[in-house]
Amino acid sequence: MPSPGAYAMVLDSTFSTERRACRFSRILIDGGGSMNILYRDTMEKLAIKEKQLLASQTVFHGIVPGLSYSPIGKIKIDVLFGDKVHFCRKPIWFEVVDLDNPYHALLGRPALAQFMAMPHYAYLKMKMSCPKGIITIAGDYQSRSRAPLPAVG
Repeated sequence: MPSPGAYAMVLDSTFSTERRACRFSRILIDGGGSMNILYRDTMEKLAIKEKQLLASQTVFHGIVPGLSYSPIGKIKIDVLFGDKVHFCRKPIWFEVVDLDNPYHALLGRPALAQFMAMPHYAYLKMKMSCPKGIITIAGDYQSRSRAPLPAVG
């Protein structure tokens, strides 16, 4: 890897509700973030209606530069990592925000603690213990790594 730690950790995951399950390819892992965020467009893809959201008392800073922001609500969704045979599934609370973002969701420290996951940002991999053993989830650097490296010298 030419620049360890220079890329964001973006993983695939399945989100499941009572009505629908969807596999998302752009889940940002932020081990420094103190909350899990679900974006409105992802909420709509999961067929979640705004009336299903619970009230949120959270106010956070840093998402909208210079302003504080309040989510439109919160909801608990099952998040799955792995495949059909070897997977780990946990219910995760998300703050739902009405902001544009290239990611489907952001998993912060609360989700990582729930999964007891260990992210390794230099390798863009995350490991977690599951009933059938350890699962290793690879980030999307592999798609970038096919590009030729710049010539030196």
